[in-house]
Amino acid sequence: MTLAPDRHRPSFHLLPPSGWMNDPNGVVHWRGRYHVFYQHNPLASRWGTPSWGHAVSDDLVHWQHAPIALAPEAPPTDLDGCWSGCFVDDDGTPTLLYSTARDGEQVTCLATGSPDLVRWTKHPDNPVMRPPNGLRGQTMEAFRDPWVWREDDGWYALVGTSIGGLGQALLHRSDDLRSWTYLHAFVPSFDRPICEDTGQVWECPGFFALGDEHALIVSRFQWAAGTHAHVLLGAYRKQHFFPRRRQRLDWGHRAFFAPLTLADGRRRRLMWGWLPEQRDAMRSGATWAGVMSLPREVSLEAGSFRQRFVPELAALRTECTRVEHMSVRGERSLGVDTATAEVRCTVVRGRGTAAGIRFRHAAGQHTDVLVAWETGRLLVDTRWSKGTHAGEYAFDVAPLVDGGRRLERVTLHVYLDHSVLEVIADDRHALTARCYPVGPAEHDVLLVSEAGDACFEQVEAWRLCGDEVCSASVSTSIDAARMVG
Repeated sequence: MTLAPDRHRPSFHLLPPSGWMNDPNGVVHWRGRYHVFYQHNPLASRWGTPSWGHAVSDDLVHWQHAPIALAPEAPPTDLDGCWSGCFVDDDGTPTLLYSTARDGEQVTCLATGSPDLVRWTKHPDNPVMRPPNGLRGQTMEAFRDPWVWREDDGWYALVGTSIGGLGQALLHRSDDLRSWTYLHAFVPSFDRPICEDTGQVWECPGFFALGDEHALIVSRFQWAAGTHAHVLLGAYRKQHFFPRRRQRLDWGHRAFFAPLTLADGRRRRLMWGWLPEQRDAMRSGATWAGVMSLPREVSLEAGSFRQRFVPELAALRTECTRVEHMSVRGERSLGVDTATAEVRCTVVRGRGTAAGIRFRHAAGQHTDVLVAWETGRLLVDTRWSKGTHAGEYAFDVAPLVDGGRRLERVTLHVYLDHSVLEVIADDRHALTARCYPVGPAEHDVLLVSEAGDACFEQVEAWRLCGDEVCSASVSTSIDAARMVG
């Protein structure tokens, strides 16, 4: 299949060969290879009854599309779609647990896979988990997105829900992954205040040890208010989680959702999130919609949740421009003419009001990544690069300091991949945005400082590989979906 030319299609992010992509599902490091399963409608660039797409990588940079892993079918259970879930290793048997709907309620199903994770067989007695009887009806408004892990005495699962209009996760236990017993709500009610603004439903929960604490990731999906994901950090005791603090994982509006993590063979915890489109793909004529974020390594350092782009991405670099020390007032070009770039720099406060990086896309079309000194915020301004897709989400803000401290210097790490912009500041504060410029391309990377000077230290700007790093078995994936869907 040949895809129609689309200047906004990313080159090195993982995205579907065609059609729609949303939540990452069973991400896993299996027998030395990285696998990302994801929600997928292979037949149109809009949401539809979901299957599970599947991509494989040896290096976290180059991805190969595998056949559809799960597709809706009836019988036995999942005509309404194979929704989000997770991967577990059941003593050498690869196993997927995922949500679907049956008889008007949301349930959990199970499938087992071949050693290469290509062929999957659904459990004949699906579903394996149903909503607890005592919480059905008005009290509980959702039951989906299982996250499963193993402890010494058996398997445990969290399922996202809403109880009394507030997000919550329900804890279950099993000896064999097939017969589950509901235990209790995972976060005790007296610890709920720290969870404010984390959503009416906790979607796509993820739970794991991180440093000397535990982390619970939850996502809030409210399209008008934005799609947000949070990490709650705290203590895990007696099968309850006691959160002590929380941090938003990404400050983009409708730009980073349903993050899922894995532990790989290098003792790292890696995370991917879904980056939705901020344009109408069908109206624009695009044959695809949705992108996976670049993989990020997450850690806990000095009590602070950290995230960094994985070092393997350095394999994308080609030409490099370096500046050790530059004072800028106004703007200074780095002469990097590319739609795919990586920039790292440290910005030191001067007399200006804001300073950072400008990506020029076309005449009058640019995206700014700025540090606002007085307010202590990171700003990503796409008002001049949204083309016909401008909207209320064209200006995104992330806080960089707490408690009124004066902001003096910030280290920025930025990736631009056509319509995708990912920023991490000081290894803590992430902000993802989308840009859709129009007009003849005129690319450049510039350093900017507004209303005064700023100093830029250790500036490195790379032109990145322009060819797509996803090799697609497109017809295989679509044919598989048609056969079983």
